[in-house]
Order: sequence, then C-alpha cells, then structure tokens
Amino acid sequence: MDMERGTEFGGAELETSQEADDVRTLQVFNMLDCQDVTVSPPGAYPQMVQVNLSNCHNVSIQHVPSDPVVEDAEKTYIASLRQQCLSEGRCGPATANYVDLVLIRHPTFKASESLHNQATLSASIPHGAARLPLDKLFTDRACSVILYGEAGAGKTVAVRQIASQWSCKKAMTEFLFLFVISFRDVNLSVNKKTSAWNLLSNFCSPKASTSRQVSEAVCRAGEKVLLLFDGFDEYVKSQELKAGAPGFNSLDEKAKLPLVLHNLLKGRILPAARRLITSRPAHISFLPDLPGTSYVEVLGFGEEEIERFFNQNFRDSLQAERALRHVRLHQNLYRMCSLPICCQIISECLNRPSISEQNDTPITLTQIYFSYVEKLFKHFETRTRTPNTRSFNTCLQQQRRTLEKFARLARDGLKSPLLNVFYMKDLEQHEITKEEVNAGCVVYSQTHCDSCLPCTFSFSHLSILEFFAALAVLMAGEQDYLNEVVQQPSGELLSRDEALLTFLCGMLSKQLLPLTRTLLPAGQSEEGWRDAIVTFLMNFTCRLQQSNEETPQRQTLWLLRCIFETQIDELAKKVASVLGGRLYLFRAGARPEDCVSLAFVLRHCCEPFELDLRRNQICDTGIDFLLPQISKIGNLRLNDTAITDSAVEHLVRVIETEDTPLLQELHLDGNKLTGRSVEVLGTFLEYNTSLKVLSLSTNDFVDVTCLADALAYNNSLQKLM
Repeated sequence: MDMERGTEFGGAELETSQEADDVRTLQVFNMLDCQDVTVSPPGAYPQMVQVNLSNCHNVSIQHVPSDPVVEDAEKTYIASLRQQCLSEGRCGPATANYVDLVLIRHPTFKASESLHNQATLSASIPHGAARLPLDKLFTDRACSVILYGEAGAGKTVAVRQIASQWSCKKAMTEFLFLFVISFRDVNLSVNKKTSAWNLLSNFCSPKASTSRQVSEAVCRAGEKVLLLFDGFDEYVKSQELKAGAPGFNSLDEKAKLPLVLHNLLKGRILPAARRLITSRPAHISFLPDLPGTSYVEVLGFGEEEIERFFNQNFRDSLQAERALRHVRLHQNLYRMCSLPICCQIISECLNRPSISEQNDTPITLTQIYFSYVEKLFKHFETRTRTPNTRSFNTCLQQQRRTLEKFARLARDGLKSPLLNVFYMKDLEQHEITKEEVNAGCVVYSQTHCDSCLPCTFSFSHLSILEFFAALAVLMAGEQDYLNEVVQQPSGELLSRDEALLTFLCGMLSKQLLPLTRTLLPAGQSEEGWRDAIVTFLMNFTCRLQQSNEETPQRQTLWLLRCIFETQIDELAKKVASVLGGRLYLFRAGARPEDCVSLAFVLRHCCEPFELDLRRNQICDTGIDFLLPQISKIGNLRLNDTAITDSAVEHLVRVIETEDTPLLQELHLDGNKLTGRSVEVLGTFLEYNTSLKVLSLSTNDFVDVTCLADALAYNNSLQKLM
C-alpha cells in the first residue's frame, strides 16, 4: 500500500495531509473488510488515528527503511543534548564534590502541613524510612515526580546531577532525550508567545533545534523523554497555573508562555514523557493536577553525608577532621550543615591551614556568611593585586566600593519580581566591571544557547543575595527600613524581609562590631544601630503577643532566630519578660537547630516557662539543645515532635540532677515511644515530687504496669493520659 498518496484499497479510503515533503497525519477509516493490508509502524507518524481494525485479516506491521539524514539529525541533536547536560551538571561549586542527598518517597503530600511536618531535615529522617537513590526516581511507574524540600536542601543540585549522570550514560539510561527547564530563566520570557518545542530546544543547540525530524523524533520517543522543571517556587506566575487553561497538544503551536507551560506540565503535550518538578513545599499547591504523581522529599545531608562532604572538600584529611570536629563542638553549625548550601559555605570558611576552636569562631549564621564574604574578597585581592595577609577589616576598607556595588545590586534584586536574575544592563547600572564579576566570584554567568535571550547573571545562591541585601541596608544607613517593616498593615512579614532582617540582626552582634563600624556610613554609630534593632525586635514582640491568630507563631520562631543572631543578652532578657512566661510554637515549622535560639532566650528567664512545641520536627537533637535550660520550663509540650526513647532518657536524667525541679506538665503524645520510655518514666515517678501531668497517648507501647506500680509511691501526679 502506497503511504505517500491518498488511495482506495478494498473499500478503504486513506487520507493524508502533507506539509512540505513530510507525511504529518495518517487517518484510516472504514477498514472492516480489509485484507492483506501492510501498515508502517505507527510511531513513524506524529499523529495517527486508527479506527476499528478488529475485522481486518492478515494485517502486518513492517519497518520502513530509515532515512540516514533523519538518523544523523537525531544523533547530532542527542549528542548536543548530552554535551549541554554535562555543562549543566558542572554548574555551581556544590556539584564539583557531589555527595548523594537523602531522598525519601512519600505516598501523598498534604499541602496544609507542608511547612510543618513535611519540611524535615536530614537529621530528622523518619525512623525506618528507606532512602531513595537519585537514579531510582522513576522505577515505580510514576509519570511525574515532585521533588520538594526547603531552601538550600539541594533540589537544583539534584537536577544538575541527574543531567550530568545522563550525559555520561551513567544513570537514567532508559531516557533517550533529557531537557532541563529552569523557571528562573522562564521568567525572562513569561509575557512572550512561544511553542513547547522552542521552550525545550532553548536548552540545546539552536541550529539542531530547527530540524523538524528531531522534533518528530522527540514525539515518537514517548516515555523515553525526561523533562526536568527546576525551581517551580521561583516562577512568577505559579499561582496562575492552577486555574483551568485552554488545552492543546501540539509541540509546535505557539501561545503565551504560561499556557504552554500549563499544557506541558499537565501532560497534554508529550503525554508519555516523564516529568520531574522541583519546588519548595509552600508552592506545590499551585501546581496543576499531574497524572501519576509521586512525591519525593529532599532532606539534604545526614551525618554520613556531612562527613563525606568535608572529606571531599578538604585536600588534607587531617584538616577535614579538625574542621568536622569544630562544627560538632558547635552543634548549631553542625545542624546547618544538613543543608548542602550551608555545608558548602561552612566547609569553605574552615578550609584554611589552622582552625581556631576559641570563642571567636563563627557560631551564628551571619558570622558564617561574613566568613564566606571574607574569603571571596581576599580571593578577589589575590587575583587583582599581589597576595597579602591584611585583615578582613582592612580588606573591606580597601574594597568597600566593590562591596557596595554588589550590595545595592542584591537589594534591587530582592525587590524585583525576577528576584535573583540580572541582565548585563543591571550590572552596568551599578558599575560592576567584568573583572569584579569574574575575580570576585560573587555572581556567575548563565549563557543561553538561544541568541534571542540576553545573558543573565545570578548570585550563587538566594541566601547569598539576601545577605548582600542586608549589607546594603546597613551600609546605606537605612534605619527607616525597620520602621516600615514593623508598620506593615498586613502584620505579616514577607519571606524576603525575614531573611534580610535575620542577617541584619546578626551584623550587630558583639563579635562582628569591628566589621560593622567599617561598613556603617559616616555619622552613624554601631550603638545607634543596635538600639534601633533592639527597638524593632521589642515592638515586633509586643505585636505578636497582642495577636491571637495561629499564623504569627511562625514569626515568633523567626523572632527567636533574630535574637540569637544578635547575641545580645539584654535583648533576650527583655523579650523573655514580654513573652509573659509562655512560648506558643504549635506547628511553627521549628527544626532542631531552632532549639539553640530557644535555649538562648530561656537562659534569661526569671520564672517557669510554658513551652509548646507540638507538631514540630524537633527530634532528639533539639531536645539535647534545650536540656541545659530545662530548669526554666514548668510545662513542656512535645506532642508529635519525632523524639525517641533516647530523648526521654536524657530529659529524665537532667531533671534528676536538679535541686528543685520545676517541671509540672510533660506531654509526649504521638512520638512512637516504646516500652523503654515507660520503664524510664516509671522509675522517675517513684521519687519525683514536681510532675503533676504526664501525657503518653498514641505511642508504641501496650504494657504500662511499671507506671501503675510507680503511682503507689508518687503523691504528686494528678493526671496520667
């Protein structure tokens, strides 16, 4: 049967439509009585409709001789894709010494709890949860995988590693084509018309992408196509995707970019292709309903991964051991290392010949980032001038102009809808030279293959941009910014303001005051700034206390982080008195390292405190941070905080050493404690005289005989649940 012309054969009417020299559509109608019909493989045509072939006899499928020109185009394009993926995989310093991330597959995702229960860190890995290798994401027939995690957990690094491994044929070998779509780059063209094929092919060679044979080959590849959508939370129109949108399935049809994205994500375009979307948890609810969705959480690094990262990042194993010992001595730093971006920064800051373990070593997040900037600017000096050993304070004085340029650029970026994306004109506006971009290592170039798109630049991580934005506020002397934030009518801080203010508070800590004096504008003193920060945080504390809503509890947690960053004892004491003996942090998204901030405030309390930490991923590590201040707590609610028997043992042991225990209520519901905890608490109750309420419901034990026996000796306990 001639497939190039419309014919009639045995009563069968065949219609073809041609575009140029290619057969685009084959429609077969009314073939009930057909015999001895030969049909080319359906995959050879982008669109084929076959209607009712049930009564056809001797129908055979034969292979059509392949066109060497088409094969060459496909091979050239795939080779170009692999080269681009290899380049993508090498982007960013975090991928140079890649360490496998901790990935956990979840059966469902509950958006209402995404900021609380789902957003855990690696040291809080659910007991018994199976870790998922990166190359096993699609082994369970999942059509779409949503890879989610908090900022810095390693989502983008995971995408780059997938691209790199595929390019070398070391993993994901079941896929013939792989495309990476960055939502950060998509934002640059969000108001333009484009096609799905243009969107995909922008990732690769523009010359190869013009080949019609290649686009048809992608259509034929079906489930052998992998689409990686990175950074959905950065997409400026993410909230518009959930709404219904006109559907179309053509790879070449042009439409507004949000509409193309909706149909590409939804699976109307390339329906058989596999999709992986990365996002922070809060934005997942904006995704359209995707077919066959699997949810995988990125938990960053666990203890093994942190140790492996340090060993890979240091050339000298002895130096790596000293650096690792240092961060373990400062547990809040060690907890920060569970986020790969922080692990990278901390290891770089400690990657020097000698590591001091005295009190002047970095212990707050702001101090760590200042150390990072110190290394950047000393590196800048060694590449632009002769190497020297000047102090960072002197270095900043010499390079203040350069620092101001990047700080103002970051401040503008924080206000821009594009956030961490800048054009060349933005750099020129701030008089940033090519030498400063390259030698300073603060921003890096993102080169687009499509010549229609301009070259863009970004800070290496969003948190670096937020740190530089805080520097801009300090160096410009914008104390009015604090008043503007606290007087916002909505009463809700933007996440961008939160990060900036956290760093700004840290810049006023005692250890950083010598640097602060260098950075402040003429006529302003560090004492004036410290007073302004204290006033701001006290006003914010009062506003939170006056609110009865649940949402401010997350901001209460942010407030505690800021107080810890300041390291101002007088401020912690004032805030403790205003809180009125109660810290309500129910479902506030607290992590183990946040207990360091809690302990810093509790240390300055003068009366028994009621501490409500229900529904937070505190874990045993968080309890260890709180134990030195347990004598200040009268009511402790640890319901659903992922603690184990070990935390209960430590807690009881510390209370036993107190002369006059104050703890009157202890709530441990929903933590899957075993009979081991029951035995420990039973022994504890035999002689304890302070505890009045003990709650243990929804745990993994049945026998409570030892508790009943202990009550025969205990006269203080009034309620056991």
